[in-house]
Amino acid sequence: MTVSDTTFEALRLEVIRLSGRVALLEREVNFLLNSHSGAPYVDKPPLADYPEVVKLKREGKIMDAIQAYRAQTNASLSDAKNYVEMLQV
Repeated sequence: MTVSDTTFEALRLEVIRLSGRVALLEREVNFLLNSHSGAPYVDKPPLADYPEVVKLKREGKIMDAIQAYRAQTNASLSDAKNYVEMLQV
């Protein structure tokens, strides 16, 4: 089965259109992340994914919670600190 020239051209144009849309969305996300709100972006996965981190935070062991989160996610110290501080437990 071969793809006709018309179908191939339509697919090529769709890829170009989608590439432009992705580039626009990336610029918008970067703008929002660098906005003047001062709030850093932290990915907030469900609490169930990190029960040890939640347990340590509940116990007041913030440094241990940060270390546990970093060990599980390879997050930077700053991102791990932000994540643990934002946990609502």
